[in-house]
Amino acid sequence: MHTKAAAFLIGFAMLGAFPVAAEPVTFTLGTTNGTEDLSTRAMDRWRQAMADKSGGDLVMELSTGGALGGDQELLQQLATNEIQVHIAGPVVLHRLVPAYQCLEAEYVYEDQAHGFKVWRGALGQEVSDALKEQYGIEIAAVGARGARQLTSNTPVKTPADLKGVKVRVTNPLRAQIFEAYGALPGSLPVSELYGALLAGVFDAQENPIPTIYGDRYFEVQKFINLTGHVQSYNVVSVNSAFVNGLSPENRAIFDDTLAEAIAWLDEAVASDTGEMLEKMKAERDIQVVEPDVAAFAEIAQPIVEKFAAENCRPGLLEDVRAAAE
Repeated sequence: MHTKAAAFLIGFAMLGAFPVAAEPVTFTLGTTNGTEDLSTRAMDRWRQAMADKSGGDLVMELSTGGALGGDQELLQQLATNEIQVHIAGPVVLHRLVPAYQCLEAEYVYEDQAHGFKVWRGALGQEVSDALKEQYGIEIAAVGARGARQLTSNTPVKTPADLKGVKVRVTNPLRAQIFEAYGALPGSLPVSELYGALLAGVFDAQENPIPTIYGDRYFEVQKFINLTGHVQSYNVVSVNSAFVNGLSPENRAIFDDTLAEAIAWLDEAVASDTGEMLEKMKAERDIQVVEPDVAAFAEIAQPIVEKFAAENCRPGLLEDVRAAAE
């Protein structure tokens, strides 16, 4: 064999003796939440921590503000592994497993801690198992979001104050309840909500304080009415095939850094909500109203019970109540 040819072959063989560096695992998190939303900030912390602790092996790309579509589109993309992670309020219940939609119903939780017992306990695991079986999606974490509050152009102290008020709501049960209050409920993608409030298409909307602040709804609404009608939570859903395909080392980093980000989110929601209210009052002269919450609950609860009996998994509300004990 020619000397140069032999040297080339030996050198080529030696290259195979050295390990080739693995390509980074690059994946996408999609959300309709804006960049200032506490949930988005928590996910950005997660992104940075994963990259640091994995030495750049785990690279998460954040797509915020509905850039890849609304929640319905994002959940479809999650199921097909076009995106790998999604964070939102519990829209996954209403869109994919409606038998559990009453886990985000009006006045079903005594307080936030009660809701966490449900979401982070056996019922939450039941939801995750159903999602995995039907769609190849599972719940990776549940974090704080805060109670949903009502913003409006006029003060709302009792249900009677909602008579004739056009309110943007997010699901059929909520529409029934606000209709019982005397309001005119309607639906609209969150990406269009700010403009609709500005244009007067809706007179009111309801969301947790961090979302009201982060999406700047206080710029186009005068009153924040602390109805606290729903204890809401941020749900991180993942594509099962993707997470189960991670190496054991990367999966541990994925899970551990997510848990750290969720702990930060829980603390931020608890500590920042009051501060956000003060900032909104200072910046736009927002007025905070303390309504007669019991009056709202009294109307809502029988509607929730009837809706659950007709649409939700049998015994779901009983299991929710039992979780508080």
